[in-house]
Amino acid sequence: MERTGPPDFATLPPGAPPEEIFSSRRVYAMNVNMPNLNSVTGSWIIRFSELHLPGAARTSGEVNPPSPARKIDPKYPQELMKDHVEGEVILYGVIRSDGTVDSIQLVRGLDPLLDANSIEAFGQWKFHPATKDGQPVALEAIVHIPFRGPARD
Repeated sequence: MERTGPPDFATLPPGAPPEEIFSSRRVYAMNVNMPNLNSVTGSWIIRFSELHLPGAARTSGEVNPPSPARKIDPKYPQELMKDHVEGEVILYGVIRSDGTVDSIQLVRGLDPLLDANSIEAFGQWKFHPATKDGQPVALEAIVHIPFRGPARD
């Protein structure tokens, strides 16, 4: 059964990877190196699948991945680094055929402030859109955002 609306991550079995919402569709992955100007978060992992809109014609073929035109690192407050609040925030979002990002949902959180900062940052990203058969296409994406503080002595 093809999903016709936003995913409901609560329906996934406990411990299941959030990418299971893509069902039997082809899933692509990319790593995005971040500038880490205000944090030590490292690379983002983005797994994505073509967004299937109800009633839209489907074609076979490969999706050429989007590429970030503007990347925003989420703020990682010093006090959270000092308190060793580390881990991963996982978001869901739609990368539209014009390269904008919307429909962002928190899939798995780490800390309320880091969760909010991650949503705010990802919402400001802009992509050169993904393409299929030479045409821009919209994607559903699962975004893994790591938060790691500086190495401790």
